[in-house]
Amino acid sequence: MRILINFLFSFVLLGALSACSQVPAIEEAPSTEFAVEGLHPVSASGFTAAYALPGADLPAYRKVHIEALELGNIATGTTTVNATLRRDWQMTPEREAALQQVWAQSMDSAFRGYERASSGDTTLRITAEITRVAPGRPTANTVGGGFQAMGSSQDVVEIFMEFRCYNQGSGQLLAVIRDSRTMISQSMSRTAPVAVQTMFNSWAALLHTRVSGR
Repeated sequence: MRILINFLFSFVLLGALSACSQVPAIEEAPSTEFAVEGLHPVSASGFTAAYALPGADLPAYRKVHIEALELGNIATGTTTVNATLRRDWQMTPEREAALQQVWAQSMDSAFRGYERASSGDTTLRITAEITRVAPGRPTANTVGGGFQAMGSSQDVVEIFMEFRCYNQGSGQLLAVIRDSRTMISQSMSRTAPVAVQTMFNSWAALLHTRVSGR
């Protein structure tokens, strides 16, 4: 049995909203990973994975506290991405500041209708973290490049993100969302503003849709 929720619906691809063919639903049984927090898996979310607290009622929040993008724990593995050097993936202070600035701009735009607050039970705290960068495979939706046939030699990386929503007053975890996007490797390694902005705008817009219920 599944409990239908209005937390997740529709699908966003690179910032364009479109309707989902399935109605998102939260499973009756809690997630094994988040059993202690009481989060349940959500199906047909449009994300790679999503977990939510039943009854969290995210659309009721009209105040948000958006934290800076977390970049301190990115796993890059040992696989070499062609045409890049090790230094291309080092999180220098300059690159960290650039990525955080672009993410902040994307979230400010997506949540422009929300009041900003730093405390209180009516405030939703939203965190975001790039968790992993790994070699990827080109698709029609790869940021920074058009469709490439499977087996293409074009260099692509997959960027993995995790978003979390908390009640700012109590600190209770309300939702965890995980997703990934592919991007031309040079765009990410050089922190190309346009390509990164496109990717971040997509995530911010989709996250807003999930939080607002609209």
